[in-house]
Formats: sequence, C-alpha cells, structure tokens
Amino acid sequence: MSGTASAPASSGNLGPGFDTLALALDLRCRVEAEPAAATGIVDIDGVVRPIDDGEIVARAVAAVGPPMTLRIDSAIPRGRGLGSSAAVAAATAAASLDAQGLDVDRDRVFHVVAELEGHGDNAAAAVYGGLQAACTASSRHLELHPDLVPIVAIPDFELRTGDARDALPDTVGLPAAARTIARVVFLVEGLRTGDPAALAHARGDELHEAPRSALSPLTTRLVQAALDAGALHAAWSGAGPTALALVTDERADAVIDALGAVLGTVGQVRRLTADRDGLVR
Repeated sequence: MSGTASAPASSGNLGPGFDTLALALDLRCRVEAEPAAATGIVDIDGVVRPIDDGEIVARAVAAVGPPMTLRIDSAIPRGRGLGSSAAVAAATAAASLDAQGLDVDRDRVFHVVAELEGHGDNAAAAVYGGLQAACTASSRHLELHPDLVPIVAIPDFELRTGDARDALPDTVGLPAAARTIARVVFLVEGLRTGDPAALAHARGDELHEAPRSALSPLTTRLVQAALDAGALHAAWSGAGPTALALVTDERADAVIDALGAVLGTVGQVRRLTADRDGLVR
C-alpha cells in the first residue's frame, strides 16, 4: 500500500514576523511513500538511495511510523528561503500516514513538522495554507487582502539555514524589540486591509534581516528595488536569499522588471499566488 501527499512552499518571517508569520505559495512538493525495510529515497535513475537518520525526511517518517521508500517531486528550490524543508517534511509525514492506512490529521502533521523545524511559521503555512501566525504549539489563520500579489526573486545560490541562524545575535535590545513589535502589528493589519500606510510602517527588520545582510547583500538590494518600484511590502523570504514582494496588480510588471534588473542572469523572478489549500492528499 502506498500513500501520497503534497504541501506548498512558504515565505517565512515576512519581515518583522521572525519565526511567527508565513505565507503559503503555489509551488509544491509531492511525496509518495511505501512501507519498506529501511527509509530511502528513489533517485532520478529509479534506484533507492539510503538516507541518514538525521535528514528531515527520515525524521518525518520516524515521527509517524515505520520506515518508508519515498518518491519526492518538488518544484520548490532548496536552500532559498521558500520553506522547502517544511514542505517536504509535511508531505512526507502525511504520505507515510496515508501509506499505513491512517487518518492524515493536519494538526498532528503540523506538530510533527513544527517540532522538526524548531519553529512553527513555515510548518503552519505548509500544512494549513494561506497566511499563518504560529508557534511550535499552535497556529492561527490570518486574513490576506486579495489585492496583494506575491512576487519572488530567487537567486541561483543557496543560503544554508544553519549559517543564517548563526549570524543572529544572542540578545536584542529593548528599543529594537519594541520597534519590532510595532512593525508586526502594522504588518498584520496591512496584510489584512491592503493599506499602504500600514505596510509602510512595517518595513525593515532588526532581528534577522539586518544581522544577515552581510550573508547576501543581493537580497537587501532586491528588497529595496521592489519597494522603489512600488511594492507595498518587501522582505527577505525566510532566511534568504530569496526576496518576497507583495504588490498590487497594477505595479506587478514594474516590480518584476526592477527585480530582474538587479538579479540579472543569476536567478529568476516569478509571480506567484498565495496557496489556500495547504497539505493535500
């Protein structure tokens, strides 16, 4: 018996919402799982490749049952800040449950993925879809104004999440924390209403974007180019190096052109839509 599931990409943080906010995007990771003697992945040549117990897919399988052979087909670029690990973990856990003939409970999958990731933002978006606020224990769906169009500029190089985490300071000063809280409040309201003034007050981040700027100066330039071209909001997507812009339809082409001018031949710019479905079988 085999099981299948797919989960969407996601853009985490959205600027000041560090480890708490994420938006699901319409790029998907599909996984087929079948019970096996040991967990492995079918490679491009059809050969089963053993995987280390520490890999996130192996840990996702182990969290919900016995070993599985996995076939993974993902349109989500890895290591680019688009939630690829949360998507593959969610799809793997769900497909493994399905292969056992068990109910694929979204809440169970969310808790598994949030625990594996260490934070709940991408996990919630991958499992439930849409705009999510999350911690490792719970999540809440937030409203996203229908006029906001997501555009991503995806550089060709990867930025390891571990390296991005290592760049963060151990402590944050009280003034920076207060400014971050204010930005998050304005961001959530601006995403709900599409109000340009509210979103303008949400721009910038001192908790993670500023400390990581030296790891990918290109991402910082992409964010500024999107804002200069008329994006209502722009931020690092997750840990980068991808930049996310939220725009109205009438400014989409201008923002795409501006991002393309900065990115040049070292990446791609894509207009996406918010994924509303999350985890599906």
